[in-house]
Amino acid sequence: MESPTPFERYWQQNRQRLLQENPDYRAVVDGYKMRTGADWLLFAMPVVAALLVFDWSPFQRELLNWLLSAFVAIVSFALCVAVKSWLSGARPLSEIEAEVKEQARREFEKSSKGA
Repeated sequence: MESPTPFERYWQQNRQRLLQENPDYRAVVDGYKMRTGADWLLFAMPVVAALLVFDWSPFQRELLNWLLSAFVAIVSFALCVAVKSWLSGARPLSEIEAEVKEQARREFEKSSKGA
């Protein structure tokens, strides 16, 4: 296994700080916070869906009903997060992180050449 490049070591040590300094990244992260009543309703939906499925009880075994309810809650939560990010129009965090990393790489290389 290859040892990390000097930039990769720098990125590992400073990743969180560099991301927190980026206003686009902070805006998307803050967008996931629950600020309005609509946010609370959106994130209450997985609980309601799981309770409805558990109350429906399609299986004779309680453990299977619990597992199905948990699965429904997880899928519903993922859908609610996707809907919230779609409605807010935010870019994916991975895309922003890639841009921040590329900018940090350019600055790192520039400072390495200047030193």
